[in-house]
Amino acid sequence: MARLGPLLLKGVGALVLAVIVLSVIATIIGIVFSIVATVVAAAITLAVIAGLVFAAYGLVSFLGSDDEADGVGSDAYRTDTASTEASADASSTPASLQSKYVEGELTEAEFERELDRLFDGDGSEMKDDVETGRSRHRHRER
Repeated sequence: MARLGPLLLKGVGALVLAVIVLSVIATIIGIVFSIVATVVAAAITLAVIAGLVFAAYGLVSFLGSDDEADGVGSDAYRTDTASTEASADASSTPASLQSKYVEGELTEAEFERELDRLFDGDGSEMKDDVETGRSRHRHRER
């Protein structure tokens, strides 16, 4: 029995050492998992906040003033209208309008509008009520 005591003591010591080593490993793994979970939660939170900011910006720009939203478009519209009116003054015959339409200088709506203006004589309004982007823009400005 004298030999059983030191052997039992060594066995218990090895068991305690194994429990301590496994506890340290489990603690390290737990710390790593908690760091990963924190980083993932922070990334998701930032993504949600960025989405909300983007949605708020879109809503504000959508509900914003028409003058601010149409600033660039109205300049392009004025330039396009001025060039169309200048070309309409320079070309007062249906043949010249047709050649410009064939060459692609006039769209179909512009071609029809210029023909209506030329044949009606007043030239100030469109006869047909086709809602193009420009006619909607005119209605908004009034």
